[in-house]
Formats: sequence, C-alpha cells, structure tokens
Amino acid sequence: MLKIVRSTTTQSNPQFVSFDRKDGESNTAWGERAVLDMKAGGPDEWTYVVLLGGSDTLAFRVRVAQSHLRHDMLPSFWSESILVKLADASLANAQALHVPLHQPEGPAFAARVNGVVARPLTDFDDTQRFPNIAVIALPVEQEKVVGKVQSFQQSRATLDALEHVLRWLAYAWGAARTPNPLHDNYGLPSTCMIETVCAAANFDLTPGLESRASCPEAIWAAANYWHEYFEKFNGREPIGRYFTPHTYPIVEPSAPDAPSSSPVPKRKAKR
Repeated sequence: MLKIVRSTTTQSNPQFVSFDRKDGESNTAWGERAVLDMKAGGPDEWTYVVLLGGSDTLAFRVRVAQSHLRHDMLPSFWSESILVKLADASLANAQALHVPLHQPEGPAFAARVNGVVARPLTDFDDTQRFPNIAVIALPVEQEKVVGKVQSFQQSRATLDALEHVLRWLAYAWGAARTPNPLHDNYGLPSTCMIETVCAAANFDLTPGLESRASCPEAIWAAANYWHEYFEKFNGREPIGRYFTPHTYPIVEPSAPDAPSSSPVPKRKAKR
C-alpha cells in the first residue's frame, strides 16, 4: 500500500455533492450548470479544477493503478485532472491546462514546456469518452495558481513532468515490466503539475500525500474528506459537484451460509 495520511473526519464535505447530467448534455454544458449550482464565484476568489474519468483502455489502467489510494481497493473514478483557466465566472471560452500522457501535443515541443498543453475546455465534451466528471472550486485566487504555470513549464528541475509521462505510458502499455508508478512516488503528471503550481501559491492541494506522487484520486479524497483542514488553514472548504455513472462490474462473493445450530442426532450402533 502507498504511504498516505488519511483524514480523521467522519463526515464527507457537505459542499461536495452529486449532480446529475441531463440526457444529451455535454460535459461543458453540465459544468456550466454545476458551477451555477455551486454559487462559488469567479476566478477572483476561486481556482477551478476538473476531474475526468475515461472509458478507454488507457483510462482503465490509470484508474486501476489508483485503487491503492482507496480503502476499498476499487478502481478510481478518475483518469485525468485539468486546471481550468477562466476569463470570468462562466465556462465560456475557458482553457484547459494539463499534461497529457499522449505527448507531444500542441505547437510546442514537449520538452520546451515540461509537457504542459493549453487547449479549449470543450475538447473534453464527449461524455462517451469521459463519462465521469467533477468540478471543484478551490479557495484560492486563480491568478495566484495559474500565474505559476509558466514557471513550471521552464522548471523541469523542480518536477520533470515528462519523466512521469514516460513512467505511466510504460506501465499502461506493459513495457519493460514497469510497475505501478505510484509505488515509486511517480504521480500522474497532470495532477503533479496542478499540485506544484498550487504549492507555489501557498495552497496545499492534497494534504495527505506527497506532491510528486499525486493523482486525481488524491484530489478527490482531499475535496471529500479534508474539508475541515481547508477551512482551518484557508478559511473556506472546497466546493464541488460530480457525476460518476461509469464503474466496473465488480461483484463480491456472498458469505457462506452459517452452519446449523441444531444438534445432529446420533446414529444407534448396530448390534
């Protein structure tokens, strides 16, 4: 098992709740409704992070790898984490900042930007490809966090996101007998990027886990169960909405029937 510190709280964050997706609704359209329902405010007060759970084989491998962070050892709901750059309080024209496992992407050579890609948030609209979604508002101004991304792009010595990319691809593809990267403290690169820029803004995103070993499941756990910590040190807890229809059909065997307590009559010996 991974070395993680679990929250001592006994109740989940009341500000982080399930929010259904309407039939035919895209992920961005769902996100617009979720943000309105949260009533959190704009980027002058909050930083928004989106978690996504994919349905393809690569996502399956990533989701199962994170099961070691769960007490029930079930696959994570999540395979991708995104830092959202908002122009205002809506998701219109929002940008997604992340470190995809499929590199290089975008116009810049991956090594020049530490794997960071900026793209329209609408690129993740497909609900068949990304059936699970969560939007989380973190109690820190967006500029304090997003403003650190450029430094991250130029600071591979701080955290080499491309090394993490290679580790995860080798594991996902079954190359060279590569073990689960989390066991060697190699977190998913996009989450590690978000963790690093949040730390640079003096915001501890996942209190129970080392930043270079971070992953979407760690953000999910922090938003759910570390709300008292955030309220104590940041004055506000994270606010969020999520929809997780995609799981894997795992069925546990039923317990065997208990032996009968009634005495068994003894057979008489033959004469």
